[in-house]
Amino acid sequence: MAFSYSLEQPCSQSNRRTLLATLLFATGGIVGWPFALALAIPFVFEELFVFGVDRVPQEIRWSWTVHRWKRLFFSGAAAALLFVRRSSDFIYM
Repeated sequence: MAFSYSLEQPCSQSNRRTLLATLLFATGGIVGWPFALALAIPFVFEELFVFGVDRVPQEIRWSWTVHRWKRLFFSGAAAALLFVRRSSDFIYM
């Protein structure tokens, strides 16, 4: 599932792609095989450095970059909540 979302072209208009791909990669790493998170590395590089369908003029390139980095950071923070919740279940058992 995560790979199917990562196949969409990156663009600034769609937050869904970033959030769902990040959450699904994290879920696969936590519930399934931990090394599955290594499959997310190309997605992260693409999200941070590839323009995709966006046409970014030189004047707004910095703000575009900051927006994309923030979006990936917040999606990663949401995915980290899955890990925190899952690991706390083991602590109290």
